[in-house]
Amino acid sequence: MTAVLRLFWNICLLRDGPETVPTHTWFLVSLIAAELAMGVVLSAVLYPDLSLALWLNLAAINLAVTASIAWFALYLRNSEQRFPATLGAILGTEVLIDAVGALAMSATSGGTRVTTGWILTLWGVAVVGFILHRALATRLWAGILLSFAIALLGILVAIALLGELIASSSTV
Repeated sequence: MTAVLRLFWNICLLRDGPETVPTHTWFLVSLIAAELAMGVVLSAVLYPDLSLALWLNLAAINLAVTASIAWFALYLRNSEQRFPATLGAILGTEVLIDAVGALAMSATSGGTRVTTGWILTLWGVAVVGFILHRALATRLWAGILLSFAIALLGILVAIALLGELIASSSTV
């Protein structure tokens, strides 16, 4: 277990790339479950007024958008065989960053909480950008730009699909 945590931590620190991540089906399924669970936890910290169903939907939308765009980008580069390792690296690092985020966000308030949120968001975009840069064999700035686009599209899809539910839950 410590080897897996160390692997993802090294990717978060931009020391290792996605090619070092195991691609066994059971491992990817475990990472998907962990990312959904951690996404729910982080959503609960950030949006305590929402329901469990909305937290789970937010996490699932983020996962689906991230996986879809990563696969499509790899497909365009004729590198679909890299998808399992790329997805594993993205999910594993997001689980770690979400865990740090949930702890940091629950321990802060006000301006410090906002600043912490922005720092963690930028770190997450940089890490996913680094992973995409390595997986797509492209320039780092292109990976970071794609990572930013994934994050933005995830927000837009969540608003389009859940916007009214979120607005009605927040006003209750």
